[in-house]
Amino acid sequence: MVSSVTITQPAVLHDLNAAVEDVLRQRWSLSMETLTKIQVALHLASSLVQETMNAHCPINKLPPELLALIFSAVPSSLSLPGYAGPSSATQTYDLLPVTHVCRGWRALALDMPSLWSTIPETATACAATSIFRARAQQAPLVVYVDRGRPSAALRDTLGQSEKIAELHLHDLREHTPAELSMDLLAFPGRWLERAIIRRRVARPGANEVDPTMVKGIVELFDGSAPKLRNLVLHDVPFLPSNSFESLTHLSVSFVSSPVYWSLHDLFDLLLHTPMLQDVRISGLPTHLHPPDPPIMGSAPLPFLRRLEIGDCRGQDSSLNLMRSILAFIVLPSHCAIRLYGVDAHRLSPSTDIRIPFLETSTALTIDVTFTALALAAANPETGSSLRLELSTAGATRTLLQQSIEAFVAGYATAIRHVIITSQRVWPSWCDSNLFLCLLPNVTHLELCDAHLVDQCIDALRPCMGPDVESFRVICPSLEVLRLPVGLTNLLTDKLRVVLDERARCGLRLICTVADQLL
Repeated sequence: MVSSVTITQPAVLHDLNAAVEDVLRQRWSLSMETLTKIQVALHLASSLVQETMNAHCPINKLPPELLALIFSAVPSSLSLPGYAGPSSATQTYDLLPVTHVCRGWRALALDMPSLWSTIPETATACAATSIFRARAQQAPLVVYVDRGRPSAALRDTLGQSEKIAELHLHDLREHTPAELSMDLLAFPGRWLERAIIRRRVARPGANEVDPTMVKGIVELFDGSAPKLRNLVLHDVPFLPSNSFESLTHLSVSFVSSPVYWSLHDLFDLLLHTPMLQDVRISGLPTHLHPPDPPIMGSAPLPFLRRLEIGDCRGQDSSLNLMRSILAFIVLPSHCAIRLYGVDAHRLSPSTDIRIPFLETSTALTIDVTFTALALAAANPETGSSLRLELSTAGATRTLLQQSIEAFVAGYATAIRHVIITSQRVWPSWCDSNLFLCLLPNVTHLELCDAHLVDQCIDALRPCMGPDVESFRVICPSLEVLRLPVGLTNLLTDKLRVVLDERARCGLRLICTVADQLL
């Protein structure tokens, strides 16, 4: 067999060389028709040789399944602003060079509908929508649009296809709300699992009203989306009136768009999403008030793990709106709540922001920066927590202390562990004596910044009474005091004196500096 190959190959080369020499001798006497035939034959021979050489390349000896896996890693992931979670959205245009390498690669790539299932339209690429749709065949589609207006081909796809699994709309500045609801979001949603709609629109004037918005709630996805698990609405002026029995993640946010729905409509949406695990609401106008008459009942959300409400805008206090939403939801005992974007001067000692199941919280965290104050109460056993983030712009020390007192009031007797981090010195935001007096049962206190230590030591020092045996001690149950590195020798000596004084009062206190026993 080897012998026949070594004989045949020189014979082929000899014939080719002879044919080339004949052409060289006769080329000026050959007709155009003959020259064209020779050119076609040579081109065919070159293609066949190239195809044979490609077949001998190591990469083309890989099994088709492995090569298909490599093809699937070619498209880059498309950016999904405002969305956390896995997505199938990829840049399908990255696959086009793959189909131009060789006939085998093209055939294999075109035989994989899942490779072409993402239909992307951006400001620079939208010409191949029909091609990608045809190549995807019956695969579930991922539609990604980041331009002012989708192409006619894409709108036809939305109107005709029922197998849309993901929808990402990130611009749509040229679409009115009516066009959005009745055109792009009216397709049958029987396969839909994720829908992310983010509009980029300029904020209208105070007296401007969008004439296309007749009502604040609209039925989307042809009234049915049984598989929808993630729904993100950003600057979308309406709410869906659908019942989403599988929805687990809901995000409703506003930056520049007006709100045309009422708080009653939001409550109604929550009533029809019983499987929610993550709810994020931001940018609501503070003038939204509970419906009158109030809606009957409440929204039980037994699977809710995280609830975020914040950055409400308007002249009214956002705490009233937040409390209305919290009061309507039946919160499970494992829920983590975050309230943010609240001005510190809006919180007074009489403000009630207690959550019933959080009254047993045992951990308190305080984080003070130059512009914000964050207070968090948590129950490590259940995983429940309440985090309140306050803006300190223009707030005095008295207002900041009142904010802390209002927050701690509901959890004071249950708190055992306290962690304090602060960019600011303690006297600028709170009186250490008054603060520690609020925590009679704390057993562990951790200070993360050295400039907090001096005032804390002064507050923990026993205050001796007129009698030798009488004294008053703040935090009498304190057992462990954890301090950061960077303490001066003078401060360390002062700390030892306080520890000795507490010990003489029968209150032994263990102090560690950077986890080293003092």
